[in-house]
Amino acid sequence: RTRTAMDDAQAEMLRQAETVRNLKQGLTASKSEIDAAIAKLLELKRLLEPLQKAQQAAAAGGSAEDVKKANIAKQEAEKAAARERKKAEKAAKGAGGAEGKPDGAKQPEGAKPEGKKGEAEGGAPKPAAPAPKAAPAKEASAAAAKGSGSGANSNKEFVIKHNPSSQPPVLSFLAAKLAGLPAHFVTQTELGVVCLLPLSHGGGSLSGDETIARYLARLAHPARGILGPPTPSLPTASVKDALAPPAEHAAHARALARVDAWIVQSATELSVASAAVLDELNSALAMRTYLEGHDPSLADGAVFAALAGNNAWASAKATVAKSYPHLARWHAHVSALPPFASMELAFLGAKAKGGSFDIDLPGAEAGKVKLRFAPEPSGYMHIGHAKAALLSYHFKTQFGGKFVLRFDDTNPSKEKEEYETSITADVHAIGLRPDEITHTSDYFEALIAAQKGMIERGDAFVDPQTAEEQQKGRYERKPSPFRDTVPAENLRLFEEMLKGSEEGLKCCVRAKMDFASDNGTLRDPTTFRCNLTPHHYTGERYKAYPTYDFACPWVDAHEGITHALRDRQYVDRDKQYQRMGELQQVRRVELWSFSRINFKQCLLSKRKLQWFVENGYVDGWNDPRMPTFQGILRRGLSVEGLRHFILLQGASQNTNLMEWDKIWAENRKIIDSTAKRFTALAECSLGSSTPSLVRIELIDGVGDDMPPVVVEARSLLAHKKAPELGAKLKYYGRSIILEQADAALISEGEEVTLMDWGNAVVESLTHDGAGVVTSGRARLNLAGDVKSTKKKLTWLAADADNVPVLLVDLDHLISKDSLDEEEMLDAKAPFITACTKEEHPALGEPALRALQKGQTIQVERRGFYIVDVPYTRPGEPIKLFFVPDGKNMQGFRKPQPRAD
Repeated sequence: RTRTAMDDAQAEMLRQAETVRNLKQGLTASKSEIDAAIAKLLELKRLLEPLQKAQQAAAAGGSAEDVKKANIAKQEAEKAAARERKKAEKAAKGAGGAEGKPDGAKQPEGAKPEGKKGEAEGGAPKPAAPAPKAAPAKEASAAAAKGSGSGANSNKEFVIKHNPSSQPPVLSFLAAKLAGLPAHFVTQTELGVVCLLPLSHGGGSLSGDETIARYLARLAHPARGILGPPTPSLPTASVKDALAPPAEHAAHARALARVDAWIVQSATELSVASAAVLDELNSALAMRTYLEGHDPSLADGAVFAALAGNNAWASAKATVAKSYPHLARWHAHVSALPPFASMELAFLGAKAKGGSFDIDLPGAEAGKVKLRFAPEPSGYMHIGHAKAALLSYHFKTQFGGKFVLRFDDTNPSKEKEEYETSITADVHAIGLRPDEITHTSDYFEALIAAQKGMIERGDAFVDPQTAEEQQKGRYERKPSPFRDTVPAENLRLFEEMLKGSEEGLKCCVRAKMDFASDNGTLRDPTTFRCNLTPHHYTGERYKAYPTYDFACPWVDAHEGITHALRDRQYVDRDKQYQRMGELQQVRRVELWSFSRINFKQCLLSKRKLQWFVENGYVDGWNDPRMPTFQGILRRGLSVEGLRHFILLQGASQNTNLMEWDKIWAENRKIIDSTAKRFTALAECSLGSSTPSLVRIELIDGVGDDMPPVVVEARSLLAHKKAPELGAKLKYYGRSIILEQADAALISEGEEVTLMDWGNAVVESLTHDGAGVVTSGRARLNLAGDVKSTKKKLTWLAADADNVPVLLVDLDHLISKDSLDEEEMLDAKAPFITACTKEEHPALGEPALRALQKGQTIQVERRGFYIVDVPYTRPGEPIKLFFVPDGKNMQGFRKPQPRAD
């Protein structure tokens, strides 16, 4: 009873807390309503405390007197909670319905108030037990699919459902991208587009692509201009404004009306337009970068999507630059913008650079396609895995099917639960939402039965030869001397393998295929082998495990997988896969090969990456020099940049080594518009360890050109082209600091520009015996033309509370484009880069203290950096990792020569 009462009280308190949050985030609740809701929440918390104490006393085995007191307190709390429930039920009944029911649905009288799943059953759900394995898989599948059903959306992102055979949700997609909102697009069988709003936005749903797009656009900062130009500043309203509005107001109203007109015209005239309509569009863009305003809007998105299905536009593409030069310029520009490129790939059948997603999966039927991503939990997910996962998910979306995340956990010697947890988090981080999460270990019993069936039919045999003897036989294309052993003896030996007996440990099971085949994978491959290492889920229950080659075709068939995407490096094993399925007598699964992503000076072998971890060359699997997903994210590659780059590669089957500059160039397009700008000055010149910052005294100028007497802070935009990112405080003073490299380039009498301030004339410079500038004097000339100066200098107020910073440059772990299989890693190997990390002390402006871990910024005149260690306490430096941008790949560090 104590547990039941406390569960009810906890659930009621959590529901009340959710009510308080919704009232605070809403726009209609009054202060008195919010105060009343908070008071009720505090009362519920007070009533819950005696119940918690009673449970703690009982669990601790307290004295009889303590238990008696706790029981009395519990009974009093139960009575008080019952009174509160009756009051709530009475109030709900009087209001004509129950609070929290959508669409005015009435809760049956006496029904228990609804809460979040798990809360009504006693708070947060308990972690699942390691075994049996099937239960955790089902729980994980339910959690993965949460938010994509027809009920309420409890996720922190917008779930937008659409039917792939009807009008695609292009405007919703583009609005979410332009607004920077988290949106997850899923398919449904019903026609139309529906958006499930997260609870943080009041819950509920919206219907219609245009309606959803306008809603998402209104959530964005007005400066983004998604619905048209931002509203201008206007004087106080007047009753005469409607008849005689200010000129700015009238112009703004016309611009918004034109955005609406373009959206309407896109759905009608432009989709089936003739050359005359294209002429009109070309004329409208003659003097414009975008259709309306200075930023891409829904008008651009609607027209862009309409042109994709416009026959006149498609036929004019060959001569478009000549016939419609302004339209061609606009189209080329917006199609290069990441939000438009992503929309084109996702919904408009665009061809990707290096390949095409517009491919025909053999036998694919809309609504019936099911694909899987099946990593082995033996290491961290790396950039090579990302392509397989994203491709499978893309086809799932394209054909309105399902996507399964399956862990191939058949080798307990290599696998760990921590790897599985990491892979699950990484899959979620790149925006994939599996419909199911399963494990090969879910099917161990069924796979054992399938193996016995093959043995009984004479399609497999138990081979007690050593691994060396088996390898020699395959090399010489000779049959095993045990190949024709009778099924009864093979079954007996297989049972010994399952027991892990001394006799069984010497054996393995092999499939009868073609021992003399030119394809080595068909030479009687191994299907079951012994392993006494405890499994991270099933423990010591099993002593023999199926191989990947045996388990994969069977599990694919029984999970309903229709198409399996496989790395092209396993193309020789495709015949083995299909032959294994025939011997198992299971349904045929279509295979589709693609080329993996291969980068120069990059290792994707788990074994070789493990060597760098174990020998201390890196700090772990998430080290920013590692190609693991966590490593490259920590290096500064955005999730959106990674997804966009991989989608641009398409499903190409061409195998080649790519330079890293391409992926970082795509990443720059993503982060440039969201990275705030800051100043940090290197304390030492490159190649020197001696601090050499130069202090410049600003002397009084004429008129307003007077430096502040004391240090003062002024509010500036953190990103001049993105006012929605907010402001920062920039400090100004009578003394400023320059980098030695800048001070060495200026000369007395020269006029320079101090960024974010204005011009100044250098009056004098002082040098030491070695010719190094040590100090100087300058006079402000704020009326000077900043365009006339050749040198734009970053600076800091010398007497401001500046913060120490470490600017970290990183390099590749190896200096060779690629390693052959026989090339072994060794400390003396010439291709191992001697120095892969350099730290450069710097002094940063005070505003850097507000940065959070993982935030990407731009250090002016240096490049992009990601915050690895934020500000914690005085004296501790902020650590920033340099983010390559496609041109500058290593920050301060000069590119190192590559090994042959």
